[in-house]
Amino acid sequence: MNNNVNPPNQEAHKYMQPHVAHNAKQLQFIRSCFAAIAGSAAGILGLTNWSGFFFYGISWSLLATLLVAINCHRSPALYFMNGWRALVIDGALGSLMSYILFHTFLYGLVHLYQ
Repeated sequence: MNNNVNPPNQEAHKYMQPHVAHNAKQLQFIRSCFAAIAGSAAGILGLTNWSGFFFYGISWSLLATLLVAINCHRSPALYFMNGWRALVIDGALGSLMSYILFHTFLYGLVHLYQ
């Protein structure tokens, strides 16, 4: 009789749920703050249209690179279930909305009445 009909999945025990939730929460906080700072900088600099979106893309790439190099020690799969995708792609639209909000606010404060 074969005792290993359903062997345990090693990937299922690789991540602890409280740690994954904590990492996701910290990542969301970092993204929100960085989007606010990048949007504020773009608004103060007066970047509009494509230059503003290019600035967002560059700042998002810089953030992802810093997170991978510094926080994840070049192995995001150890800290996030989706690995690279969790750092680079997920949350890009939510952060874009924060970026646009702060860009619009500070652009209006600085450049509207000049």
